[in-house]
Amino acid sequence: MQRMYKLIVIAAISTSILGCGNSEVEETAPKTEVTMDIPEGSPSNGANITFAFDEYDFGTIWDDKPVDCVFPFMNHGNQTLIISRMKAGCGCTTPVADKTILQPGEESLIRVQFNPKGKSKKQDKKVTIFSNASVEPEKTFWIRSYVQPIVDVNPKFVQLGEMTMGQETTKTFTFTPAPDDFVVTKMEGTGKHGQYISGEVLDTPVGQPKEIQITVSRDMPWGAFHSQLQVTGTGTMPDGTPMTHTFSVFANGKTFGKLRANDFIARLGSLVSGGAYHKRIRIFRSDGEMFTVTNTTIISPNPPSMNATAVQVPSPEGMAYEIVVSGTLPANFTGQVSGELLVQTDVPGEEVLRFRITGVVPKRQ
Repeated sequence: MQRMYKLIVIAAISTSILGCGNSEVEETAPKTEVTMDIPEGSPSNGANITFAFDEYDFGTIWDDKPVDCVFPFMNHGNQTLIISRMKAGCGCTTPVADKTILQPGEESLIRVQFNPKGKSKKQDKKVTIFSNASVEPEKTFWIRSYVQPIVDVNPKFVQLGEMTMGQETTKTFTFTPAPDDFVVTKMEGTGKHGQYISGEVLDTPVGQPKEIQITVSRDMPWGAFHSQLQVTGTGTMPDGTPMTHTFSVFANGKTFGKLRANDFIARLGSLVSGGAYHKRIRIFRSDGEMFTVTNTTIISPNPPSMNATAVQVPSPEGMAYEIVVSGTLPANFTGQVSGELLVQTDVPGEEVLRFRITGVVPKRQ
């Protein structure tokens, strides 16, 4: 036979449907009685972590707001249970234990929050509990869901491709909102080059996905181009709830003028503590005309011992410069190697060219 152990658990499942301010509507599941089967006889030797269940399925949820659930557990051992840490398989999942030290026979709850923003379709997330339990010192449980986007965007990453300074560039993307009456109320460029982009809703046939055209200003700067278009709209959810929703689309590309480069990033790659490094970037004029690199500077170098020099070299285009990023790492340096390379030229409108510097020294070599 078995004796039964009963816990009254508040299944705090937040299924808020969109909205902001006072328009938010939250549904919370009622209190549920959860029954745990505890083996007959004395508690096991040592600490023992026992869950009422090791899986929770949220079902279908919207992607706009975090949802929460609880996992009841107890120490079914004869010694103190100590939870040392909890690890989620994704940064979108956050577990928090009400108590991390439990005496024999004591129960508690682990509360788990899942943020579905940026997720879609079926989602299975694992949480691992590390403790001094004698049987399962690494105990796992799962949360599952099917994430349905309030606005389905295609594509979420718009490739602007190669652009030319002084010329507008346009690209389109489609979006399908859950509310049939969804109306765009605001569009705003954000990100590093957000001030150079704008959006316009295009006319589309009824029943077809809606369409937005992104326009990149002719004033866009030379080099790698990174931006986002933030779109806000209002509408009525299928259940009749008014909502306001904001989504973002990334728009990235590269811009050239008369000057061109074989890369916008000095990619140093994986490096070794105490080792030397160098990386070359080639700059040339597409029209074959002469030009001069007047100066090279590295801003915020990490580590500080980083140099940049410009060397004129022969090129199929007529002439070119190789910008060499070099240095020697400190003996005990680990982590990111970074900085921004500024190259000054005598070409009007392209007097300052910017390049990222990236590399890493792994902690374990």
